[in-house]
Amino acid sequence: MQVPQLHLGVGTAVGPLSIFPIWTSGHGDLAISTGAHANVAVNELPDGAQVGKLIVSNNGPRPALLLEGELLEGGKQHRTCAGDVILGAGETRTIGTYCVEEGRWEAGMSSHRRQSRRAPLNVRAELASRAGASDSSNRQSRIWERVRRLDAARGVSATSSLVDHLDRQTLAPSFDLDDVPPPIDGQRGVLFGIGTQPLVLEIFGTHTMFRRHYHQLIGAALLDLELLPAKVMASSRMSGQQARDFAAVVQGLDFGAFDGGPLTGVRSQGPLRSRPVSSLRAGLEGAGIAVELPNRSPELAHLTVWNTKHTLMEIA
Repeated sequence: MQVPQLHLGVGTAVGPLSIFPIWTSGHGDLAISTGAHANVAVNELPDGAQVGKLIVSNNGPRPALLLEGELLEGGKQHRTCAGDVILGAGETRTIGTYCVEEGRWEAGMSSHRRQSRRAPLNVRAELASRAGASDSSNRQSRIWERVRRLDAARGVSATSSLVDHLDRQTLAPSFDLDDVPPPIDGQRGVLFGIGTQPLVLEIFGTHTMFRRHYHQLIGAALLDLELLPAKVMASSRMSGQQARDFAAVVQGLDFGAFDGGPLTGVRSQGPLRSRPVSSLRAGLEGAGIAVELPNRSPELAHLTVWNTKHTLMEIA
Protein backbone atom coordinates (compact mmCIF):
# COMPACT_ATOMS: atom_id res chain seq x y z
CA MET A 1 0.00 0.00 0.00
CA GLN A 2 1.47 3.32 -1.11
CA VAL A 3 0.73 7.04 -1.18
CA PRO A 4 -1.83 7.94 -3.87
CA GLN A 5 -0.67 10.12 -6.76
CA LEU A 6 -0.04 13.66 -5.48
CA HIS A 7 -0.68 16.82 -7.48
CA LEU A 8 0.59 20.13 -6.08
CA GLY A 9 -0.90 23.52 -6.84
CA VAL A 10 0.60 27.01 -6.63
CA GLY A 11 1.88 27.99 -3.20
CA THR A 12 0.91 31.00 -1.08
CA ALA A 13 3.23 32.75 1.39
CA VAL A 14 1.97 34.05 4.73
CA GLY A 15 5.02 35.51 6.44
CA PRO A 16 7.62 32.71 6.47
CA LEU A 17 4.89 30.07 6.09
CA SER A 18 4.43 28.55 2.62
CA ILE A 19 1.15 26.76 1.88
CA PHE A 20 0.79 24.46 -1.13
CA PRO A 21 -2.57 22.82 -1.95
CA ILE A 22 -2.55 19.10 -2.77
CA TRP A 23 -4.91 16.91 -4.77
CA THR A 24 -4.77 13.11 -4.73
CA SER A 25 -6.22 10.22 -6.68
CA GLY A 26 -8.79 7.93 -5.07
CA HIS A 27 -12.52 7.30 -4.75
CA GLY A 28 -13.26 10.43 -2.75
CA ASP A 29 -16.03 8.81 -0.68
CA LEU A 30 -15.23 6.97 2.56
CA ALA A 31 -18.41 7.67 4.59
CA ILE A 32 -16.33 8.68 7.61
CA SER A 33 -17.28 11.54 9.93
CA THR A 34 -14.54 13.77 11.30
CA GLY A 35 -13.92 17.15 12.86
CA ALA A 36 -16.85 18.92 14.51
CA HIS A 37 -19.26 16.80 12.45
CA ALA A 38 -18.23 13.61 14.26
CA ASN A 39 -20.51 12.85 17.21
CA VAL A 40 -17.78 11.65 19.56
CA ALA A 41 -17.93 11.99 23.35
CA VAL A 42 -14.67 12.20 25.29
CA ASN A 43 -14.31 11.50 29.01
CA GLU A 44 -11.79 10.68 31.68
CA LEU A 45 -11.44 6.98 32.54
CA PRO A 46 -14.31 6.00 34.86
CA ASP A 47 -12.11 3.90 37.15
CA GLY A 48 -9.49 6.59 37.70
CA ALA A 49 -8.26 9.37 35.44
CA GLN A 50 -4.86 9.02 33.75
CA VAL A 51 -2.87 11.70 31.93
CA GLY A 52 -2.07 9.38 29.04
CA LYS A 53 -5.53 7.92 28.43
CA LEU A 54 -9.09 9.04 27.70
CA ILE A 55 -12.21 7.11 26.78
CA VAL A 56 -13.97 8.03 23.52
CA SER A 57 -17.41 6.97 22.28
CA ASN A 58 -18.74 7.35 18.75
CA ASN A 59 -22.44 8.17 19.12
CA GLY A 60 -22.94 8.75 15.40
CA PRO A 61 -24.22 6.41 12.66
CA ARG A 62 -20.94 6.33 10.69
CA PRO A 63 -17.30 5.59 11.55
CA ALA A 64 -15.52 8.60 13.04
CA LEU A 65 -11.92 9.74 12.61
CA LEU A 66 -9.96 11.48 15.38
CA LEU A 67 -6.63 12.92 14.28
CA GLU A 68 -3.15 12.87 15.74
CA GLY A 69 -2.71 16.25 17.41
CA GLU A 70 -6.46 16.89 17.73
CA LEU A 71 -7.21 18.78 20.95
CA LEU A 72 -9.55 17.29 23.54
CA GLU A 73 -10.38 20.28 25.69
CA GLY A 74 -11.59 20.34 29.28
CA GLY A 75 -11.75 17.44 31.72
CA LYS A 76 -9.08 17.43 34.38
CA GLN A 77 -6.64 18.94 31.87
CA HIS A 78 -6.49 19.56 28.13
CA ARG A 79 -5.10 16.64 26.10
CA THR A 80 -4.14 15.90 22.51
CA CYS A 81 -4.62 12.64 20.62
CA ALA A 82 -1.42 10.62 20.42
CA GLY A 83 -2.31 9.21 16.99
CA ASP A 84 -5.03 8.74 14.40
CA VAL A 85 -8.03 6.70 15.54
CA ILE A 86 -11.10 5.44 13.66
CA LEU A 87 -14.09 4.48 15.81
CA GLY A 88 -16.88 2.35 14.44
CA ALA A 89 -20.50 3.47 14.85
CA GLY A 90 -21.40 2.92 18.50
CA GLU A 91 -17.85 1.97 19.47
CA THR A 92 -16.25 2.99 22.76
CA ARG A 93 -12.50 2.73 23.19
CA THR A 94 -9.64 3.97 25.33
CA ILE A 95 -7.11 6.03 23.37
CA GLY A 96 -3.62 7.32 24.05
CA THR A 97 -3.23 11.02 24.80
CA TYR A 98 -0.71 13.61 25.95
CA CYS A 99 -1.33 16.58 28.22
CA VAL A 100 -1.00 20.10 26.77
CA GLU A 101 -1.81 21.93 30.02
CA GLU A 102 0.90 21.20 32.56
CA GLY A 103 -0.44 23.39 35.35
CA ARG A 104 -3.97 22.04 35.88
CA TRP A 105 -5.48 18.84 37.26
CA GLU A 106 -9.03 19.81 38.18
CA ALA A 107 -11.00 17.60 40.55
CA GLY A 108 -14.58 16.78 39.60
CA MET A 109 -14.09 17.45 35.88
CA SER A 110 -14.65 14.47 33.61
CA SER A 111 -16.01 15.38 30.18
CA HIS A 112 -14.10 17.00 27.32
CA ARG A 113 -15.29 19.12 24.42
CA ARG A 114 -14.16 18.76 20.83
CA GLN A 115 -13.85 21.74 18.50
CA SER A 116 -11.69 19.81 16.00
CA ARG A 117 -8.81 22.17 16.83
CA ARG A 118 -5.26 20.93 16.27
CA ALA A 119 -2.06 21.42 18.17
CA PRO A 120 0.47 23.68 16.40
CA LEU A 121 3.15 22.06 14.27
CA ASN A 122 5.74 22.70 16.98
CA VAL A 123 3.87 20.35 19.34
CA ARG A 124 2.76 17.86 16.69
CA ALA A 125 6.39 17.47 15.60
CA GLU A 126 7.09 15.87 18.97
CA LEU A 127 4.18 13.46 18.52
CA ALA A 128 5.65 12.43 15.18
CA SER A 129 9.26 12.04 16.25
CA ARG A 130 10.52 8.47 16.57
CA ALA A 131 13.19 9.62 19.03
CA GLY A 132 12.27 8.23 22.43
CA ALA A 133 8.99 6.86 21.09
CA SER A 134 9.09 3.97 23.56
CA ASP A 135 9.43 6.33 26.53
CA SER A 136 6.09 8.10 26.88
CA SER A 137 7.04 9.91 30.10
CA ASN A 138 10.00 11.61 28.41
CA ARG A 139 7.83 12.46 25.42
CA GLN A 140 5.26 14.03 27.74
CA SER A 141 8.00 16.18 29.28
CA ARG A 142 9.16 17.29 25.83
CA ILE A 143 5.59 18.22 24.84
CA TRP A 144 5.29 20.36 27.96
CA GLU A 145 8.59 21.99 27.03
CA ARG A 146 7.23 22.82 23.57
CA VAL A 147 4.10 24.39 25.08
CA ARG A 148 6.33 26.42 27.43
CA ARG A 149 8.02 27.85 24.33
CA LEU A 150 4.68 29.52 23.61
CA ASP A 151 4.56 30.84 27.19
CA ALA A 152 7.96 32.44 26.64
CA ALA A 153 7.05 33.91 23.25
CA ARG A 154 3.51 35.08 23.91
CA GLY A 155 3.22 35.65 27.64
CA VAL A 156 2.63 33.07 30.33
CA SER A 157 -0.60 31.11 30.47
CA ALA A 158 -1.75 30.56 34.07
CA THR A 159 -1.78 26.78 33.58
CA SER A 160 0.71 26.58 30.68
CA SER A 161 -2.27 25.78 28.48
CA LEU A 162 -1.97 25.31 24.74
CA VAL A 163 -5.72 25.87 24.47
CA ASP A 164 -5.34 29.23 26.22
CA HIS A 165 -2.77 30.29 23.63
CA LEU A 166 -5.10 29.32 20.79
CA ASP A 167 -7.97 31.20 22.45
CA ARG A 168 -5.85 34.32 22.83
CA GLN A 169 -4.62 34.03 19.27
CA THR A 170 -8.19 34.47 17.97
CA LEU A 171 -8.32 37.82 19.76
CA ALA A 172 -5.05 39.20 18.41
CA PRO A 173 -3.58 37.06 15.61
CA SER A 174 -0.07 37.92 14.49
CA PHE A 175 -0.91 36.99 10.90
CA ASP A 176 -4.17 37.70 9.14
CA LEU A 177 -6.20 34.62 8.22
CA ASP A 178 -7.57 36.66 5.30
CA ASP A 179 -4.17 36.17 3.62
CA VAL A 180 -4.65 32.40 3.65
CA PRO A 181 -6.29 30.89 0.56
CA PRO A 182 -9.60 29.06 1.08
CA PRO A 183 -9.84 25.34 0.27
CA ILE A 184 -10.02 24.72 -3.47
CA ASP A 185 -12.54 22.37 -5.08
CA GLY A 186 -11.39 18.79 -4.71
CA GLN A 187 -8.38 19.66 -2.57
CA ARG A 188 -7.42 16.87 -0.18
CA GLY A 189 -4.29 18.09 1.51
CA VAL A 190 -1.68 20.71 2.15
CA LEU A 191 2.10 21.03 2.30
CA PHE A 192 3.57 23.49 4.80
CA GLY A 193 7.03 24.96 4.49
CA ILE A 194 8.57 27.19 7.13
CA GLY A 195 11.47 29.31 5.97
CA THR A 196 13.16 27.78 2.95
CA GLN A 197 12.42 24.14 3.77
CA PRO A 198 9.33 21.88 3.66
CA LEU A 199 8.14 20.79 7.09
CA VAL A 200 5.03 18.64 6.80
CA LEU A 201 2.61 17.27 4.22
CA GLU A 202 -0.87 16.20 5.29
CA ILE A 203 -3.50 14.50 3.13
CA PHE A 204 -7.01 13.13 3.68
CA GLY A 205 -8.98 10.45 1.88
CA THR A 206 -11.65 12.90 0.69
CA HIS A 207 -12.12 16.60 0.03
CA THR A 208 -14.86 16.80 2.68
CA MET A 209 -12.61 15.32 5.36
CA PHE A 210 -9.87 17.78 4.46
CA ARG A 211 -12.25 20.74 4.52
CA ARG A 212 -13.46 19.77 8.00
CA HIS A 213 -9.94 20.41 9.33
CA TYR A 214 -8.39 23.01 7.02
CA HIS A 215 -9.02 26.20 8.99
CA GLN A 216 -7.97 24.56 12.25
CA LEU A 217 -4.75 23.39 10.59
CA ILE A 218 -3.99 26.89 9.38
CA GLY A 219 -4.79 28.54 12.70
CA ALA A 220 -2.46 26.19 14.56
CA ALA A 221 0.32 26.66 12.00
CA LEU A 222 0.13 30.46 12.35
CA LEU A 223 0.73 30.09 16.09
CA ASP A 224 4.08 28.45 15.29
CA LEU A 225 5.27 31.58 13.50
CA GLU A 226 5.46 33.42 16.80
CA LEU A 227 8.25 31.06 17.88
CA LEU A 228 10.54 31.68 14.94
CA PRO A 229 13.78 33.65 15.20
CA ALA A 230 14.12 36.88 13.24
CA LYS A 231 16.44 35.31 10.66
CA VAL A 232 13.75 32.76 9.72
CA MET A 233 11.05 35.43 9.61
CA ALA A 234 13.19 37.40 7.16
CA SER A 235 14.38 34.42 5.11
CA SER A 236 13.36 33.52 1.57
CA ARG A 237 10.27 31.38 1.11
CA MET A 238 10.20 27.77 0.05
CA SER A 239 10.14 27.42 -3.73
CA GLY A 240 7.67 25.43 -5.77
CA GLN A 241 10.50 23.14 -6.88
CA GLN A 242 11.37 22.33 -3.26
CA ALA A 243 7.72 21.51 -2.62
CA ARG A 244 7.56 19.21 -5.65
CA ASP A 245 10.81 17.50 -4.70
CA PHE A 246 9.48 16.83 -1.19
CA ALA A 247 6.20 15.46 -2.57
CA ALA A 248 8.16 13.17 -4.90
CA VAL A 249 9.97 11.60 -1.95
CA VAL A 250 6.69 11.24 -0.07
CA GLN A 251 5.30 9.49 -3.12
CA GLY A 252 7.83 6.70 -2.57
CA LEU A 253 6.63 5.74 0.93
CA ASP A 254 5.46 2.14 1.22
CA PHE A 255 3.21 0.93 4.05
CA GLY A 256 3.18 -2.75 3.15
CA ALA A 257 0.16 -4.97 2.66
CA PHE A 258 -3.02 -4.02 4.51
CA ASP A 259 -3.16 -7.52 6.02
CA GLY A 260 0.56 -7.71 6.62
CA GLY A 261 0.48 -10.04 9.61
CA PRO A 262 -0.83 -10.25 13.18
CA LEU A 263 0.88 -7.03 14.33
CA THR A 264 -0.68 -4.66 11.79
CA GLY A 265 -3.49 -3.66 14.16
CA VAL A 266 -6.36 -4.23 11.72
CA ARG A 267 -9.75 -3.48 13.30
CA SER A 268 -13.17 -4.30 11.85
CA GLN A 269 -15.82 -1.59 12.25
CA GLY A 270 -18.88 -2.83 10.42
CA PRO A 271 -18.14 -3.07 6.69
CA LEU A 272 -15.06 -0.88 7.14
CA ARG A 273 -11.70 -2.15 8.35
CA SER A 274 -8.89 0.14 9.48
CA ARG A 275 -5.28 -0.06 10.54
CA PRO A 276 -2.51 2.40 11.46
CA VAL A 277 0.27 2.91 8.93
CA SER A 278 3.79 4.27 9.25
CA SER A 279 6.90 4.46 7.12
CA LEU A 280 10.41 5.95 7.13
CA ARG A 281 12.29 7.06 4.03
CA ALA A 282 15.15 9.46 3.32
CA GLY A 283 14.67 11.71 6.33
CA LEU A 284 10.86 11.48 6.27
CA GLU A 285 8.51 10.06 8.91
CA GLY A 286 5.00 9.23 7.75
CA ALA A 287 2.12 8.04 9.92
CA GLY A 288 -1.64 7.84 9.54
CA ILE A 289 -4.49 5.42 9.14
CA ALA A 290 -5.71 3.31 6.22
CA VAL A 291 -9.14 1.82 5.57
CA GLU A 292 -10.60 -0.95 3.48
CA LEU A 293 -14.21 -1.00 2.27
CA PRO A 294 -15.99 -3.95 0.59
CA ASN A 295 -14.99 -4.50 -3.05
CA ARG A 296 -12.37 -1.73 -2.91
CA SER A 297 -8.62 -1.70 -2.51
CA PRO A 298 -7.26 -0.34 0.78
CA GLU A 299 -6.68 3.43 0.81
CA LEU A 300 -5.42 6.12 3.14
CA ALA A 301 -7.99 7.97 5.23
CA HIS A 302 -5.33 10.30 6.63
CA LEU A 303 -1.56 10.65 6.40
CA THR A 304 0.97 13.09 7.83
CA VAL A 305 4.57 13.10 6.61
CA TRP A 306 7.28 15.12 8.38
CA ASN A 307 10.67 16.35 7.26
CA THR A 308 12.76 15.15 10.21
CA LYS A 309 15.65 17.44 9.23
CA HIS A 310 13.67 20.66 9.68
CA THR A 311 14.76 22.73 12.69
CA LEU A 312 11.20 22.85 14.05
CA MET A 313 11.50 19.11 14.78
CA GLU A 314 13.98 20.02 17.51
CA ILE A 315 13.46 21.96 20.71
CA ALA A 316 15.42 25.20 20.62
